[in-house]
Amino acid sequence: MGLFDSFKKKKEGQKKAEEAAKPQGKYDQPCALCGESGTEKKWMGQYWHKKCMRAAKKGAKKMI
Repeated sequence: MGLFDSFKKKKEGQKKAEEAAKPQGKYDQPCALCGESGTEKKWMGQYWHKKCMRAAKKGAKKMI
């Protein structure tokens, strides 16, 4: 074991924690509005995040 092995282990542990902290949605499809994956809702053949769905609905109400 070298002197810097303990630092490498800490970095590897942080990477695993960051991967686990990513939001996991119900579907592994890109969002219709923002394009990011991990969507929660499917509506009319498109996949949406809950926050993007709310934003789209608010925007549509303003158009009427």
